[in-house]
Amino acid sequence: MTNKINSVFALVVLILVSMACSFSTANLSDLKFGKDKDASGAGTRFKPTDEIFAVTGVNNSSGKTKAKFRLLYDNVAGAQSGTVAYKVEKELPVEDSRAIWLNFSVPGGFDSGSYKVEVVLTGEDGKELDRKTGSFTITGDASSKTAKPDKQSADDTKPESKESQDKDSEDN
Repeated sequence: MTNKINSVFALVVLILVSMACSFSTANLSDLKFGKDKDASGAGTRFKPTDEIFAVTGVNNSSGKTKAKFRLLYDNVAGAQSGTVAYKVEKELPVEDSRAIWLNFSVPGGFDSGSYKVEVVLTGEDGKELDRKTGSFTITGDASSKTAKPDKQSADDTKPESKESQDKDSEDN
C-alpha cells in the first residue's frame, strides 16, 4: 500500500513540475533564398535588381511567437560588416507553426557583394527560442540597376504603389 501511495505521489509531483516548466520546442527551419515566397529554385546568387525572398518556417509552435528578420552587410565595399543593410528590418507576429518570409529589393539595386539575413524567433516572453542566418551574393554591374522599391513580408504587408510613392515625394 505504501508503494502505491509513493507512486501516486511521485506521479503527481512529476506532473506539477512539468506543468510549471515551459518546454517550448518552437524552432526555425533552414533559411532559404529565392525569387518567390516558396523559395522555389532556391539559390544564393542574385542580380542587383532582383527581388529576394528570405524564407523559413516556424515549427513545433502552438502559440504566439515573433520572428525578426534583419538584412546585414557581410562583405560589401564601403559598408561595415554586420550592420543593417538598406534599413531592411522587420518583426513579424507568428501564431502557431507556419511558413514565414521577408521579401525585399532596393531602389536603384543592391550593391555587389555578400549579404546575410538573420532571423530570430522569440516567445511571448521575449526569450530567444531559435536563430538562423543565411548568406547570399549580389553579382552584376551597377550600371544595370533600376529602381524597384518593393518590401513585403509574410504578415501580408502590401508595398506602397508607385503612385503613392510619387505623391509622397511631391509633398516633400
